Amino acid sequence: MRFPMIQAIYQKEMLDMFRDRRTMISMVAVPLVVFPLIMVFMTRVVSRMEQNAEAEAKTMGIAFHVTTPAVREALAKTGILIVKKDNLRAAVEKKEIAAAVEEVPGSPAEMRIYVDGSNPTSSAAADRIRLALNEAKDQKVREGLRNSGIPASVLTPFTIKRTNVADERRMAGAMWGTIFGYMLLLMMFTGGMYAVIDMTAGEKERKTLEALLASPASRREIVLGKTLAAMSAIILTAVLLVASMSYSLKNAHMASRSEEVRQMMGTIPLDPHTIGMIAAVLIPVAIFAASLMFAIAMFARSFKEGQSYLTPIALIVIFPALLGSMPGLHLNPALCLIPIFNASMVVRGVLLGDISMTNFAVTVAANLVYAGIAFVVATGQFEKESVLFRS
Repeated sequence: MRFPMIQAIYQKEMLDMFRDRRTMISMVAVPLVVFPLIMVFMTRVVSRMEQNAEAEAKTMGIAFHVTTPAVREALAKTGILIVKKDNLRAAVEKKEIAAAVEEVPGSPAEMRIYVDGSNPTSSAAADRIRLALNEAKDQKVREGLRNSGIPASVLTPFTIKRTNVADERRMAGAMWGTIFGYMLLLMMFTGGMYAVIDMTAGEKERKTLEALLASPASRREIVLGKTLAAMSAIILTAVLLVASMSYSLKNAHMASRSEEVRQMMGTIPLDPHTIGMIAAVLIPVAIFAASLMFAIAMFARSFKEGQSYLTPIALIVIFPALLGSMPGLHLNPALCLIPIFNASMVVRGVLLGDISMTNFAVTVAANLVYAGIAFVVATGQFEKESVLFRS
């Protein structure tokens, strides 16, 4: 192979890529603009929904049929409007009130909370009621012990303290690992899809493929140049997505009230060693994705037909990429042979800081083999006249 020919093909494809509006939208606009907008919208909507649910619960009010004075006093202290209703269950079902409490006689008495689990307003009111009832129950127990001359310390014969042995880096890796692998693999296929279609079916549609075949470059050199251009699009999409996700998730005001969750979201476990390992895993996947999409898109006669061929590929990637990012699964050398899934699992393990070098090596080797096979297939398709000039 002649490097100057490959370089010329690569430069030509990159120039066409940056001139194509559809390719630039999928490669740059989606990861760099759309994702941050989605994150801002989601966090604001979740926060606003929680605020509206609490405010609406106070406005709608609660009702209760309770005879115990301590419980009635505790419910009155919730700050939620008290409404009189006869049929508590029906009132909650009809959304006349947010929630309700009914005292069922017995030994011991049962405090039954009526809540509409499908309604965030009702759930917010029920949470306030549950906290009030627990506080009233604890107060009653303390009074009973005090009247009996028993110290209240018998309620706490020992204390329980949960100690997390995972450091901040591992906790952040556990959370980010479930996001990065899936999103990276998905965007690698969708981000490079339009570039591949344009350099295959797009060439046919513009009637420029014949001129390219008549050039001094061999078929294999043309395929390699186009594949490298598609890889560049895929890698650029992945880099832009990582930067966009890091900025969006780190700076987004998450609706969670957990300080631990906010701290994990604010810590991004991306050091040079981690980035290098992730790149070593994803580069063979990028070659595999570019070659596979190239081989399939070559059958298309138009850009629109190419979209119909490659869109299912992006949808097929979703399941193994999502499954590999799920916590609880343990990677072994056999699972390392499953394409897409193995890369998603390894990316999660690298971010978590818990990856076996054996599994890492098997994954990289397997994906290199798949990439080589896909490239050979793509080259074979490009050498067939029946595929190039399919009518």
